[in-house]
Amino acid sequence: MLFLGNMHDKKENEQALKWYTKGAEAGLPKAMHNYAVYVHEGRCAAAPDYPAAADWYRRAADAGDAESAEPYIRPLLCSTYAPSMECPGWFQ
Repeated sequence: MLFLGNMHDKKENEQALKWYTKGAEAGLPKAMHNYAVYVHEGRCAAAPDYPAAADWYRRAADAGDAESAEPYIRPLLCSTYAPSMECPGWFQ
């Protein structure tokens, strides 16, 4: 699923989104991260959805995706974008 998403990523956003979504829902950490990027950038809707992106970044990091745990994600996870979310323990 992740491979199919990557294959379509540059040319066909809809197809890439379809496969990233399937992979994310199946629990694949890298697919979760890629789906979070799409949600964060607004590539799957009319506008970015920062709380949903933060949730998917957190899920990906919790599942072991190192890129989702990078410090640059902190503003999404622990800010006004997603104030109701607890900051994950791996940021403490």
